[in-house]
Amino acid sequence: MVRMVSAISERGPKIDEIARLIGTYNETVRYWYKSLLHRGLAIQASCNYERLGMRRVIVIVELGDAFKECADTVFSELGQVAYAISYAKTRDAECYISSFSVPDDCIIQWADFMLQLKKIGFFSSMESISLDWVRNVPMQAGFFDFGTGKWRNDWRSKNANAVPVEVNRDQRQRYDMMDLKIIEQLQISANVSLAEVFAKTGAKNYNTFAWHYRAHILGRGLIRGYRINYTTLRFGPEHGNSGAQRRSYSWVDIVADGLSESEKSTLRIALARVPFVWMEGSGPRSYYARIACPASQLSNLLNFLKDAGTSSGRIRSFRLDPGHGLSFSLSNHFYDKDVQRWVFKKEEALQRFEALGRIRRELIRGRNQ
Repeated sequence: MVRMVSAISERGPKIDEIARLIGTYNETVRYWYKSLLHRGLAIQASCNYERLGMRRVIVIVELGDAFKECADTVFSELGQVAYAISYAKTRDAECYISSFSVPDDCIIQWADFMLQLKKIGFFSSMESISLDWVRNVPMQAGFFDFGTGKWRNDWRSKNANAVPVEVNRDQRQRYDMMDLKIIEQLQISANVSLAEVFAKTGAKNYNTFAWHYRAHILGRGLIRGYRINYTTLRFGPEHGNSGAQRRSYSWVDIVADGLSESEKSTLRIALARVPFVWMEGSGPRSYYARIACPASQLSNLLNFLKDAGTSSGRIRSFRLDPGHGLSFSLSNHFYDKDVQRWVFKKEEALQRFEALGRIRRELIRGRNQ
């Protein structure tokens, strides 16, 4: 089971290929895989944003007083017009951590747009951290008991090595709208067959679609592995276990800026000892990680982070409130298929937010009268 899950993280749910790789009968691998799907396991493709010519930017904001009650609307609009792909409210501070994947060609306009939002009052404070690369950390299945859904890790262990990540900003690949539609569907769910992806993309010719998948998505490395979403797994009598329950997870973000390469390396090595790091990314002097920690181990994690130096001003940890947050898949509506490039319509985006600001302020004035 562990070897199967590790192989899926790299190659996706290709049962026949994985069976050959781990030396197990196809029927056995298919049975294991179906049992995990029955328990709620989700598999999602990890987009290689660098090869799409995009840069991840983490933005920490505090909303202006007029917009604190409509945070979902604000961030949903950012997802519609400004490349936002996720946001979450922190539990310990009145701020939100949002993630954007912005095309390199649009980064200057996008940064100016965000400053304009702060100027007109949407944000009372804002800081951004630009990352050169991001990766979804493969599930460390060897620490997970698939029979009970419990993690078994030793917080005292010193045996860990950070995975080296080589990123060249010149590695951008050629792609088109069909490729982006395929990626979008695989990000939502990679559990489905290629025929189902074909139907959902609206493609007309299956042979052309399959060629795009093989030559572009796989051949040009537009997908960087697959995320095993273990937080969706369920355990209970209906799954052959006593005590019906769905494992609860707490989400913690690590945000660091102003670090030397040596300090980043030390932090990455420390976090490599945490088996439930969800994703990580790094910039010239910055580092970011998101951790999906079993709720039962949260106190151990917080103590571990404190010992690892995250209580310093440059390395901060934030507990997230998953009830006030959302993630979006890569949206192809930003891509202009006629000119074959990403676009950012800054003036139109500003007009939408200015209109939202007027509506919100008029609502508040009417409430106070």
